[in-house]
Amino acid sequence: MKMSDSVTPTPNNDAVIRIVGARQNNLKNLDLTLRHGEFTVITGPSGSGKSSLVFGTLYAEGQRRYVETFSPYARQFLDRMDRPHVDRIEGVPPAIAIDQNCTIRTSRSTVGTMTELNDHIKLLFAHHASLFCPKCGREVTEHTPQTIWDNICERLQETVDGMDSRVYVTFTLSIPQSLPLETATAGLSAQGFTHIIETQSTPTGTLLTVASDRFKPSSVERVRAIEAIEQALDKGAGAMSVYLKTSEGFSRLAKYQKGFVCADCDLTFNHPTPSLFSFNSAVGACEHCKGFGRIITVDPDLIIPDPSKTLEEGVVKPWTTSAFHECEEELLHYAKQKGVSTTTPYEDLPEDAKKWIWDGDPEWRGHWKTQWYGIHRFFDWLETKAYKMHVRMLLSRYRSYTLCPTCHGSHLKQNALLWRYGTLKDRQTVFDLQTQTPFFKPLNTKVSDKHYLSLPGLNFHELASLSLERLLTFFKARQNQANDAERLILDEICCRLQYLCDVGLSYLTLDRQSRTLSGGEVQRVSLTTALGTALVNTLFVLDEPSIGLHPRDMHRVNQIMRRLTSAGNTLVVVEHDPQVMLAADRLIDLGPGAGVHGGQIVFDGSTRNVLKSKTLTASYLSGQRIITRRRPQTITPETPRLVIKNASEHNLKHIDVAFPMGALTVVAGVSGSGKSTLIADILVPALERRLGKSTQVPGKFESLEGALPHDILFVDQSPIGRTTRSNPVSYVGSFEGIRRLFAKTPVAQQLGFGYADFSFNQGKGRCPTCGGSGYEHVEMQFLSDVYLPCPTCQGKRYNSDALSVTIHLSDDRDYNIADVLELTAREALTLFRSYSHIALGLHYLCEVGLGYLKLGQPLTTLSGGERQRLKLASALSSGLGQMHYGQGKLFVFDEPTTGLHFSDTEDFVKILDTLVAQGHSVIVIEHNLDVISTADWIIELGPEGGEKGGAVVFEGTSDELIATPDSLTGQALAAWKKAQAGHHSRTTFFDLPKKSTTRGATQVKPQIEVLGAREHNLKNLSVNIPRNQFSVITGPSGSGKSTLAFDLIFAEGQRRYLESLNAYARSMVQPAPIPDVDSIRGIPPTVAIEQRTSRGGLRSTVGTMTELLHFLRLLFVKLGTQYCPDCHISARPLDHKQILKAIRRDYAGQTVTVLAPIIRRQKGIFRAELEAARNRGFSIARIDGRYVSLTPKIPSLARYNEHDIDLPLGMCDVNDESLERLVENALIHGHSRLLISAEQPVANTEPEATRHDDVMRFYSTLAACPSCLKSFPPLDPKLFSYNAKAGACPLCSGYGIITAALKKAQKEGEAFNTDLKDDENAQRCPACQGTRLNPIARTVYWENKSIADFGAMTIDEVMQFFDNLKLEGRDAIIAKDPVAEIRSRLAFLRSVGLGYLTLDRSAPTLSGGESQRIRLAAQLGSNLRGVCYVLDEPTIGLHPRDNSILLNAIEQLTHQGNTLIVVEHDEDTIRRADHIIDIGPGSGVHGGELVAQGSLQDILECERSLTGKFLKHPVIEKLTESFPFNPEHDPKISIINPKLHNLKGETIEIPLNRLTVVTGVSGSGKSTLTRDILFDNLANNLKAKDKHWVGCDEILYDPRIARVLEVDQTPIGSTPRSCPATYVGFFDKIRKLFAETTEGKARGYTISRFSFNTTGGRCEACAGQGMRTIEMSFLPDVKVPCEVCHGARFNPETLAVTWKDRTIGDILQMQIDDALEFFESMPSIRHPLQLLKDIGLGYLTLGQPSPTLSGGEAQRIKLVTELSKVKEDIGPRGKASPHTLYVLDEPTVGLHMADVAKLIKVLQRLVKAGNTVVVVEHNLDLIACADWLIDMGPEGGNQGGQLVAAGTPQSVAQTTSHTGKALKAHLEAH
Repeated sequence: MKMSDSVTPTPNNDAVIRIVGARQNNLKNLDLTLRHGEFTVITGPSGSGKSSLVFGTLYAEGQRRYVETFSPYARQFLDRMDRPHVDRIEGVPPAIAIDQNCTIRTSRSTVGTMTELNDHIKLLFAHHASLFCPKCGREVTEHTPQTIWDNICERLQETVDGMDSRVYVTFTLSIPQSLPLETATAGLSAQGFTHIIETQSTPTGTLLTVASDRFKPSSVERVRAIEAIEQALDKGAGAMSVYLKTSEGFSRLAKYQKGFVCADCDLTFNHPTPSLFSFNSAVGACEHCKGFGRIITVDPDLIIPDPSKTLEEGVVKPWTTSAFHECEEELLHYAKQKGVSTTTPYEDLPEDAKKWIWDGDPEWRGHWKTQWYGIHRFFDWLETKAYKMHVRMLLSRYRSYTLCPTCHGSHLKQNALLWRYGTLKDRQTVFDLQTQTPFFKPLNTKVSDKHYLSLPGLNFHELASLSLERLLTFFKARQNQANDAERLILDEICCRLQYLCDVGLSYLTLDRQSRTLSGGEVQRVSLTTALGTALVNTLFVLDEPSIGLHPRDMHRVNQIMRRLTSAGNTLVVVEHDPQVMLAADRLIDLGPGAGVHGGQIVFDGSTRNVLKSKTLTASYLSGQRIITRRRPQTITPETPRLVIKNASEHNLKHIDVAFPMGALTVVAGVSGSGKSTLIADILVPALERRLGKSTQVPGKFESLEGALPHDILFVDQSPIGRTTRSNPVSYVGSFEGIRRLFAKTPVAQQLGFGYADFSFNQGKGRCPTCGGSGYEHVEMQFLSDVYLPCPTCQGKRYNSDALSVTIHLSDDRDYNIADVLELTAREALTLFRSYSHIALGLHYLCEVGLGYLKLGQPLTTLSGGERQRLKLASALSSGLGQMHYGQGKLFVFDEPTTGLHFSDTEDFVKILDTLVAQGHSVIVIEHNLDVISTADWIIELGPEGGEKGGAVVFEGTSDELIATPDSLTGQALAAWKKAQAGHHSRTTFFDLPKKSTTRGATQVKPQIEVLGAREHNLKNLSVNIPRNQFSVITGPSGSGKSTLAFDLIFAEGQRRYLESLNAYARSMVQPAPIPDVDSIRGIPPTVAIEQRTSRGGLRSTVGTMTELLHFLRLLFVKLGTQYCPDCHISARPLDHKQILKAIRRDYAGQTVTVLAPIIRRQKGIFRAELEAARNRGFSIARIDGRYVSLTPKIPSLARYNEHDIDLPLGMCDVNDESLERLVENALIHGHSRLLISAEQPVANTEPEATRHDDVMRFYSTLAACPSCLKSFPPLDPKLFSYNAKAGACPLCSGYGIITAALKKAQKEGEAFNTDLKDDENAQRCPACQGTRLNPIARTVYWENKSIADFGAMTIDEVMQFFDNLKLEGRDAIIAKDPVAEIRSRLAFLRSVGLGYLTLDRSAPTLSGGESQRIRLAAQLGSNLRGVCYVLDEPTIGLHPRDNSILLNAIEQLTHQGNTLIVVEHDEDTIRRADHIIDIGPGSGVHGGELVAQGSLQDILECERSLTGKFLKHPVIEKLTESFPFNPEHDPKISIINPKLHNLKGETIEIPLNRLTVVTGVSGSGKSTLTRDILFDNLANNLKAKDKHWVGCDEILYDPRIARVLEVDQTPIGSTPRSCPATYVGFFDKIRKLFAETTEGKARGYTISRFSFNTTGGRCEACAGQGMRTIEMSFLPDVKVPCEVCHGARFNPETLAVTWKDRTIGDILQMQIDDALEFFESMPSIRHPLQLLKDIGLGYLTLGQPSPTLSGGEAQRIKLVTELSKVKEDIGPRGKASPHTLYVLDEPTVGLHMADVAKLIKVLQRLVKAGNTVVVVEHNLDLIACADWLIDMGPEGGNQGGQLVAAGTPQSVAQTTSHTGKALKAHLEAH
C-alpha cells in the first residue's frame, strides 16, 4: 500500500527508519518507512503480523546492531536477537523493548526485585545503616582505634574524675601452663610492657591483663592514645579493655573489640554486606524458608476437608483410597484402644483426641506395627518416598503454603533486621497520616515494644512493607542529610520511585510478590524502567502497554510515551486499546486477516484519519460495529448468588460481595483496587478447597455462602508454553485422540506401533535425525542460531514407517500423521467431526477465531493474542469436555481480552454468551469497556488503588453504572459510548494528538546538554554539543577534554542503555561510574573508540583484532570438511568394526583401557554428569588427565576452567573378544567417540597428579580417514584458534615462530598463560610454517581453502573471494549471517586503506596508524543510526594522507544520522569539524573551563583560546632554527641494506647531532627502520665485541655515540599507586629527606615509613591511595576521599614528621610549579621538576594518580623519565656530556599545538647539547622544524619500505611524495 500523505513530514528527510522486504513469519514482503521522533501505533487483528514487524524485525535489528558494539566477551552475556528475515533495514537506532514476557511467577520475585529497588536499598543498608543491639537496644558502632578513643572520652565524662582519671589501656594475654610465668613477664618487660594489671588462673594456664600504656586523658596527645589502643588491639588479637586506677584499685571502664561489638552485652556482629539484605542470597535468606517467606507444609484443611465426618466415615481423605485404606483401619483400631470415639464428628472431638490423631502415640518409640504413628508421621514417611512420581503427585494434593514461622514473612535472617536506616524524625514524617506506626520487631529482639518504637529509622522489612508513595517521602527526607556516596544511591531510588508513582503504582509495596501483580501492573513497572534511562535517539518498542490498565489510567501511559518521544526518541507500540491507539501521531493497521491472511498494511496515516477509513479496526473505532450480546440475562433479587463474607486480604475493606449465578459478571475497578485479590486470591482458592481440590491457602475472608457451583475453572494470565514441540492440537487435547486413530489401523498394528509412537516427542515413530523437532539446529555461538529443515524427514518430524500409516477421512482421502498436522483447525474440524473426543478441542479453536492455524504450528510462531485465545480454547475444551451442560459450572477469567483485537473480543463475548445460555456462570476481571458493557452484572471495586481501594463502589447493570456519577468505570463507559456515537467529546476520550503538534524529532533541540560538570578538573562546566554533527573537543593537554567526552558523555550514554538490561548483564559489561555533573540531557546511546597505545601480543593478528577470524572459524566449523593430514583424503563415518580394527593395529599385543569421553574442553562444574555416571555404576572417572574416585563424594571442579571428563568402561587385552563389547558401550556413552589408553585406570588421591595425555588415542565413528583409519574430533571453533590448545601448533604454541622466551614458557608449562610481545631472534616454526595451527586444523577445507589459506590472504583478496562466493541451499542459510558480518568489516577496512594487510599479520608488526584504523574498522561497521560515537584522537599514528582517508570514512557516520564527538589536536580534523569546543585556558587546575565553542571562525576570533592562537600563528613561525647537514662530510649513521618486514633494502643515512624526523604513510616501514633495526641493533651491539646485526647487513655509526635511549608508546602505570613523583623517580629522594629529619630519626623511621605503597606509614583505611572505593555491586563503584587521612595517604604518626613545615602528604599535593620553587636548593630533585615544567606539565601534582593522566601527559612524563637520567645533557657542567642517540616514537601523541612547541624546544635543546634525536612522526609542525627528513613509502605494506626522499623540510616539500605534498601545503598555509 502507498504511504499516506497525511503524516506530517519531518524537516530531515533522512531521519527515517526504512524497512525493505520484511518477510518475518507471515509478513508479505512488507516495505515501511518510520520517522524518527514519532509515536507510532501498529494495530490489526490478532495474528496479523504486528509483533513480527515490531519485535521480530524492527527491535531485533536495532538491539542486535548496538549489542555488536560491545566486546565479544560482553556480547556472550547479552541476549542478542536473531537477524530478521528482511532485505534491508536502514537508519535503525539502538532499540529497547518492553514486551509482555516479563511476568515472573516465583515467590522470590517481588516488586522490589523487579524494579531493582531492592538492589539499591541493599547497598544503602550495607554502607549507611546503623546497627542496634537486640538485647539492650543501644546503637552498635564499628570500633576502630579512633572511635574507641572517642568512646573512652565520652564515658570518662560520666566518671568522678572525668578526663583527669588515671587510664590504663590493656590487653589480655593467655600464658599456657608449659611456659613459666616469670619467663612470660620477663619477655613482656623486654618489649616495654612492665605493668601487669591483673593475673587470673585458668584450667589451661594464666590470663594476664597487660597495660599497653597509661596516662591522664586531659594531658595526653591524641596520637599517643591512639597508638596505645592500636598496640593493645594488635597484642590482644583485636580485643582490649580500659581500666581506671583509683584509691581502691583498678576498675574496668569498658571492654572493646575490633568490628561491630556491643560492649555491654558482649555480642559480636558481622560487617554488613549487600548480600546480608538479599533473600536471594544464602548470606541473607532465612534458613528455614530459604528466603521465600513461606514454607510448604501439609495442609490440615486438605487432609480433613469435611470435619463433620466421623473417623468411621473416613474423615482423613488420603486414607479413603485403596492404596492407604489400611492406615484408616489402623486409626480405627488404635482409636478404640485409646478410647477415642470413632462415631463422633471430628469437629466435636476434644483437643487431646485431635492431637493424638495428628501426632500419634505420646510414647512413640518407632514401632509402626504396635503403636499409632499419627497423620504427621505418615506424611513424614511419604516424604522419604518422594523420589517416586506417584508419591510426589499424592503429596502435592495435600500441601499448601503457610507463613514461615522463623522469619514471619520477612524473607531474611533476623540479624539482617537489626540494621536500621534513617532517623526517628524521618519515620515520624512518613507516618503522620497514620494513627499507628507499623513495625516488625525481629524475633531475637529482647527490648520492649515501647523501646523498639523509639529506635530511629526503619529496618529492611519495615521499608519493604511501606507503600511506594510513603517510601518516596521517606527517602526524599533523607536526601538532604546524605553525603555524596549515599546521595548517589538515594537519587537513583527516588528517581525510580517517582516514575512508579507517576504511572499510578504508588499503592504497591516492595515486598508484594510479582505473581500477585496484575498484567497492567507488571507492564507499567517495565515502562518506568524505560523512562528511567532518560535516553534520546533510541527506539522504544512496546507491546500493549495498556494491558491491565483501567480506562481512567490510560492518559498516564500516554503521557509517559509522549514524554519519551518529546525527548527525541522513536516509539513504536503494538496496541488494541482505542485510547492508546488514537493518542499516537501515526497509526499503521495490519491485516486484512490473521495468519496467512495477514501481513499487509491496510492503513497507514494519522490517527484522526483512521476514523474515516474503511478497515476492520476503523469500523469499531467509529462505531459502525458495536460489540453486543444476543442473550443477555436479567438479574433479579431472586437470582441465586454466590456470596463471599468479610473479605479482608491485602487492601480489601472487610467487604461482602454477591455474584449472581447463571450470568456474566464483570469485576471492574482501577488498577490496585483489589479485583485480583478478591477473585484470584480468595474466591477461586476458597471454592477449590470447598470442592476438595489442592490449592493455595485462600486470602482472609469469613465464609463462602449461597449457591455454590458444581465445579470451577480459572483461566489466569499465566503464559502458555512456548516451545517448538508444543502446538495447537496438543494444547487443546485433541492430538491424543488423533494418535489413537492411527494406532488402531492394521498397518500400525503390524508395525507394532502404539498411540505413543505417533508422538514426535517420544516413541519409535519420530525421525531419529531431528528427534521429532522437524529441523536441524545449527548453533552459531555469538551469532543467531540457524534452524534448517531436517535433511532426513524434510520437516515432517516422523520416520518413513510412521508416515506409511494412513487413516481414511470424510473427504474420501488418506492422510498420514504429517498430513494431519498440516491441516488447519477449520479443515480438521470438518474431517474429524464424527469423532467427538477429537472435534471438541478443534471446535473451540475455531470458536475463538483460530480456525486458520495449522494443527502442528509451533507455539513459538504465535502472536500474543493468538496465544491468549489458544489458552481460552484449551480451558473451554477441558472444562466442558467432562460434564453435562446443565450442571452449572463457574468459569473465572482474569483479563481474557489481553492481546485481542476488537473482532477477537467480539468472538470471545459470543463464547461467554453461549456459556451463560448453557447454564454456566461466568466471572470476568476486566477493563475492556466492550466486555463491561455486555455484562449482566457489574461489581466495581475502588474508589482508588492500594490503601484507598478495596471497597465495593458499585453493583448493578451497565446502564445503572453509566448513571452513577462517582463511578470511574461508569464515566469511562459513558465516554466510550459517546465516542462510538461520534460525539465531539471523543477527541478528549481518544486523547487525539493536537492538529498543530510538532512533537517528535522536530520539537527537540538536537543537542546534548551538559550542565554543571565537575568531574576531575572541570569547573562546573556547561556546554551544548549539537547532535547529528561532527564535533571536535580540543584544548591543551590535560585541560579536561577526555573527561568531558568519555567520563561524562560516553559513560552516561552507555550506562543509561545498560540500565534497560538485566542486572546480570550489567555486572558483566561493567558500566562506568556515574560522573559528577548536575545533568546531562539529550544523550543518545554511546559507543566509545578510545586511544590504545599498547601493542598487542604475537598471538594477536589482524584477523583476531577485526573479529574476522571469529566468523571464519564459525564457517569452517559448520561448513568445513575434514581431510586426513597424512593421506589427504576426506574423513568419512566408520562403523565400530573398522574402529576395532584400528585399535588392534595401533595397540598390538597390549592391554588397553577403553574410555568414553563425555566432556571435552568445556567450562563448568559438571556435577550432574558425574552423578549420572556414578548412578550408572562408574566408580572412577578420568578428569583433566588423571583418574579420580567418584565415591564417596563427587569431586568439585573449577567452574570457569575447561575440563575433559572420560569414563573408563574397562580393561582387556587388545585381542580379547570382550574388546568389541567395550568399544560398543564406549561409543554409546561417548556419543560415537571413544578413547584408548595403555595405562591402568587407578584413582589417584594426589591433588596434582601428573597428566598422561600422550598415551591417549582418539577414535570416532563420525569422522575418520577411510585409508589409515585415523579418527578426528568433531569440528569446534577452538580447533581453528591459535589461542587455544585445541587448535594451536604444539611446537610453537600458536605463535608461528620459535623464540627463546617461548621455549622458556613452554618449559615452565606457561606457554598459554603468557602473551609474548617480543619476537627477538625469532625463527619461523618448522612444523606449521608460520600458520600457527596444528595439522588437523590446517587440513579442514571450505570452498577448497583451509583457514590458514585465508590467513595468508590480504584483505583485498579475501573481499574478492567473498564477492565471488556463491552458496546454495543449506550452506547459504548457515553462511548468511557470518558472511554478512565478514563483508561489513572487510568493506570498512578497505575504505580506510588497509586492503594490503594479511589476516595473519601479527599485532606487534603493525604501525600505530594501522592499529588505530583496525580498531576503528572493528567498531564502526555496525551501521547504526542515532548513536553518539566518541573517538579519542583517531588520527594518532596517521600520515596526513591517511588522516584524510580516515576523516572521510568517519564523517559518513554523521551523514547516517549519528553524532560524532572527537577529542583531537590535529589541525586538519579541527578545521573539518562542524562544531569545535575549546577547553582550557590551561591544563590541570588551570583548565576545565569552556574557553570557546562554535565554528572555526569563532575559535580564531577568541582571544582566550590557545587553540585559536596556534591555528593563526603555527609552531613553525616561532621555531625556525635548524642545523644543515652535508651527507658527504658530516658524521652520520648509515644503515646498510635494511630488509626487515617490508623494507626493500638500500642505504639510509641519519645525521649525527641533528633532529631527524622519519615520516611516511602508515605502514611504510618507519617504526621497523627506527625501532626494530636502528634502536634494537645499536642497543645490543653498541658495547659488544662481536656485532650481530638483525634486519640489515650492517650499521655504520660514529664511535662517539655512548648510549641509546628509546621513548615509545607503552603506557605508564595504570594504578593509583603510580604518580609522576614515583614514575620519574625523584620521590625516593624526597622520602630520604623526611627520614633524615630530627623527628624522623627520633621516631626511628626509615625511608620505607614514607612510602604509601607499604604498610607502616601509610593510611591503612585507604591502603595509601587517599581515596576509598565503595563497591556498589551492579552499580559503578564510587570513589570518595578517605575519611581517615582525608586524601593525605599517610597515617597521623607519619604526618607528624615535617620538612620545611610541610608533611609528606603536603608534598604529594603540591603542583610541579610550586614544588620547583620549594626544592630549589635540592638539585637532584629540582632537575626532573624543571624538565616536567619545561615540557608543559607544571600544573600536575606530584602525587596525581596515573589513571587520571591524559594520553599526552603520560607520554611526556615518560619522556622526562628518560631525559632525567642524563641531566648533564641540559646545561654542561664543565665536562663533555656523553653522546646519546634518542629514538622517539610519535612523541606528539595527545599533545596540543602549544605542547608540541614545548616538545620541539626540548628536542632542540638535546641536539644543542651534542646529542642525536631520531623521531618517528606525522605531525607537520614537528616535521617542518626538523633538521633532516627521511620519507618512507611510497605506500604502505608491500608497496612501501623504500626511501622516497631525504633532505631538509624545504627540499622534501618540493617532491611529489605524499609527505612532500602535505608539507608543501602546510608551509604555504603558514
